[in-house]
Amino acid sequence: MALLNKDEFQKLTGIVPDADFDKLEKAAESMINPLTGMYYELHSIDEDTDINRVNWFKKALALQIQYMSDIGASSTYEMAQKDIKSVSIDGTSVSTGTSPTDSATNGVYNLALEYLFYTGLLYRGISSC
Repeated sequence: MALLNKDEFQKLTGIVPDADFDKLEKAAESMINPLTGMYYELHSIDEDTDINRVNWFKKALALQIQYMSDIGASSTYEMAQKDIKSVSIDGTSVSTGTSPTDSATNGVYNLALEYLFYTGLLYRGISSC
């Protein structure tokens, strides 16, 4: 079962999902789930009573899906291949010092990672006895 459906994605982003939304959603899950200790693999997102955690997680997932769609990648490997630093359109060339992969950490979009921080699922500290 997908953690984010097309309607939720459209509501969160204001963007109509691409035709390959399901593929991107699965890929985004596979990139984000390990960071959260596979929390929503072990717990039902629909039964989670922490609404803030659910909302921030879904926002992060939506951002990751949109990021992957924007750069035309559906896996970490494909994202690494997108290291383009310049573009030329109608004789006008623009070069930058960054690439799409510069705004990601291990394939996860940095803003999505920031949103995951607010879920508390990234915490790996030691509990106090």
